[in-house]
Amino acid sequence: MADNKDTQMSVRKKHTQRNKEADVSSPRTPGTVSKAHTEERKKPKRRYTKSRDIVCKLCDKPDSRVGNQIVFCDRCNTPWHQACHQPPIPEDVVEVEEAEWVCAECLARKQDPAAGSTDDIEFGGSLGVCVMMISFPLLMYYLWIGATYYDGQLPWPASDQSVAGFLKQLGSLAYEGAFPNTKAWAIYWGFLVFEAACYLCLPGMTVQGKPLPHEGNRRLDYYCSGLWSFYATIGTVATLHLTNYFPLYTILDEFGPIMSVAIITGFGISLVAYFSALYRGAQIRMTGRPVYDFFVGAELNPRIFGQLDLKMFSEVRIPWYMLFLLSAAAATRQYEQFGYVSGEVAFLVMAHFLYANACAKGEECITTTWSVSFRDKDKWLCRVDPL
Repeated sequence: MADNKDTQMSVRKKHTQRNKEADVSSPRTPGTVSKAHTEERKKPKRRYTKSRDIVCKLCDKPDSRVGNQIVFCDRCNTPWHQACHQPPIPEDVVEVEEAEWVCAECLARKQDPAAGSTDDIEFGGSLGVCVMMISFPLLMYYLWIGATYYDGQLPWPASDQSVAGFLKQLGSLAYEGAFPNTKAWAIYWGFLVFEAACYLCLPGMTVQGKPLPHEGNRRLDYYCSGLWSFYATIGTVATLHLTNYFPLYTILDEFGPIMSVAIITGFGISLVAYFSALYRGAQIRMTGRPVYDFFVGAELNPRIFGQLDLKMFSEVRIPWYMLFLLSAAAATRQYEQFGYVSGEVAFLVMAHFLYANACAKGEECITTTWSVSFRDKDKWLCRVDPL
């Protein structure tokens, strides 16, 4: 990247020198443009047809052709194809050397991309994210209570029950049935540790992410072993179930406590990631609003010991593997009780298997389709999934 910048500066210096020579050899009156000057201005700027390291932020391709060349933003230095950027980059930006072009993202921020901006505040600011962080776990408990104690119906106060009494009853049910016991901690964290080991140790492929503007367009390596991890998970779970060492439907029996452990884990990971970024000075685009910055996250690409990428790990393995296992657990429980699996449950197992399998098989494609190179709101991905 540094060589490209040096080349660009060299081209501009040569261009400026040629302009000066043309101006001396061909005097002109103010308001007129010499032929030599016009020819120089028509030469494209920011063309990198010989470099395969520069790729468009959107399509992740290095092709730079006439009419659809790669153009760098004059503010954040992010590369865009003329046709990939919205609105499309006009041709005069490429032809005119002195023409300044700023991408739509920088125009929206109205300031340097490494700094915070009140224009980027989302989710209703500090109050909005505070409500979300409190209401989402409460909503999970509310729905779980309905599924467990109200035969799948939404909990509602009885005709002779006060609102205060109803809320007290819900709290009591959640405490008694969803307390994070030792067994739930062992199940949930055993699953996390197992998946982390699969992530790091099983066969896979390494791909590069999108250029990171705040790090000089450096591209991070992502190790993708999702497919092997998925089938290793299925094989391990099947073995534990068939040997009766750990029946799969146990995760249904312990769903309330496991859910509590997941919620606590989500907040714990958020706290560790947030204060770790502050301690290491890895935070970017902070707004100065502690509650909002905690929710959004301080670091754009958090990694454990530089190896386990939390976003990649949380994108597929935590939510979709769990969803498939819950569906499979429902099938095993139904078979144990009734001796068969209904068509509805079998369909869910098939659908969740196909989706999880597709995500795992195409894990290396995730880095080209998600926006972890810039967008703030993607920084809380790893906080949401564990819940």
